[in-house]
Amino acid sequence: MTNKSFHSSGAVVGAVAIVALVMVPVLGMALAVLAPVPGIEPPPPPTWSELMPLFGRTLGLGLVVGTVALALGSWLAWVEQRAQWFPVRWLALLTVLPLAVPSYLMATILREAMAPAGWLGAILGTEGRFTGFWPAALTLVLATTPYVQLLVGASLRRLPIAQEEAARSLGASPWRRFKILIFPHLRPTWAFALVLVSLYTISDFGAVAVLNTEVLTWELYKSYNNYDIPGAVWFGFGLMALVVPLLALVRLLHGQQRVERGSSGQRAAVRRRLPLAARTATLFLQLAVIGVGVVLPLVALIGWVIDGVRAGGDSFSPIGEELWDSLVFAVLGSSVALVLAMVVAWAAVRHLRRPWWLENAAYLTSSLPGVLVAFGIVQMVVILKRHVPVPWGPSTIWSALEGVGVMVVLGYSMRFLAEGYAALKPALLRLDPRHEESARSLGAGPWRRFWKVTLPSLAPGMGAAYVLLFLAIVKELPITMMLIPTGHTTLAYRIFDAQNEGLLPEIGLAGLVLLSLALSVQVLLLRWRRHV
Repeated sequence: MTNKSFHSSGAVVGAVAIVALVMVPVLGMALAVLAPVPGIEPPPPPTWSELMPLFGRTLGLGLVVGTVALALGSWLAWVEQRAQWFPVRWLALLTVLPLAVPSYLMATILREAMAPAGWLGAILGTEGRFTGFWPAALTLVLATTPYVQLLVGASLRRLPIAQEEAARSLGASPWRRFKILIFPHLRPTWAFALVLVSLYTISDFGAVAVLNTEVLTWELYKSYNNYDIPGAVWFGFGLMALVVPLLALVRLLHGQQRVERGSSGQRAAVRRRLPLAARTATLFLQLAVIGVGVVLPLVALIGWVIDGVRAGGDSFSPIGEELWDSLVFAVLGSSVALVLAMVVAWAAVRHLRRPWWLENAAYLTSSLPGVLVAFGIVQMVVILKRHVPVPWGPSTIWSALEGVGVMVVLGYSMRFLAEGYAALKPALLRLDPRHEESARSLGAGPWRRFWKVTLPSLAPGMGAAYVLLFLAIVKELPITMMLIPTGHTTLAYRIFDAQNEGLLPEIGLAGLVLLSLALSVQVLLLRWRRHV
């Protein structure tokens, strides 16, 4: 075997081992049913009459959020790219900023603001608690619309402007130009965005938990907390029955990603002034998204902190440990996920002629909801402690791994492997092989070529991938809650605990710190987008 073949085989084997991690939570759930704890009589599993309403409500929430977010995000993207609009750049940036607000924090703020005693509830005259299906749908529309806006905006920038101008010069009406030229180009993006947002919604845990919406993720967590392991397993497999087909549809719609070269010099579309009614409606929508998605969270959090200060400051507990743990686990999780994603992307781009199977496996690894990933890992650890009791000092090796945070980092890596892969693959595809060939002809070995030639070229893409992973992990809730070592907590964990206890000043302080961190990272990510 040649040296090149050896490195190629090693990269592929490593990549396959990484994507095989998806079997850990699935295997953990299966073993929880096949090998129950001796001497404990588990409660009966949920019946079909109990499962089917949860299926319908979960799927319905995904379809409602996906449809509304698709329409709203597409219009915002169209205005950003095509309309002659006085503050177009700033409004477009502000309508994307709700990405930085975690869904559980947005849900908490809306629940308190829309309650009968809340300032919005008092104005609107709402009655009862702001919980349930439609409040969850509103919260998740705010959380997912920026994804649609970014995807559709990127697709609009790649439209063949010359063809549109030619059709206009030949007298084609706006509707005909849209039907013949624009719609076929945007249709795959719309389909992809709709399925992606639906997948996000079905997998969400934070918003539905805060708003007490009876869907599969929330019921899985409640069963786990009540030690109803068979029930949690049933809900987990129910989630997989919804998520895996959606993931397959995402991959089918997305197809094999291609990097378009030379598009940066394409002529920009001519911006046109909207009619007065359209301008008024658009401004209302933009201000609504910015007001509810950005201004309201900041005002509410600052107000809760001020209320705590006026109460004498006794409402606050020290937050330094939570901030430190958030940073430490986010840095560790992002670093490990980046390395694993690099191995998979390197094998797919450099060592496989048909990498579709590895790419699909990488996306499958990260398709499972965080609460399901965490639950499966917990069950796997329980099985290992019971049947593989490897001693290590006063405890087992499995307890030691839990205690130093290996399990939570593993959970982060599994959950967000695809995000790192998606950011790294275009950077690898852009590498110019001639540079490496030149270094090889000068006698540079594989590692020297990698460190001196390849790595500097990959640095922008790796930086963007790392920032993206950090932003996702620092906001992650269910994996953190279920896998973080005893004695540690994070800002996300503290916010969720505080909202359960109604400690608004605590939510305000932790939320402001987390939001400041997320906004800073998102601004950095937007700065790096041009390199990806």
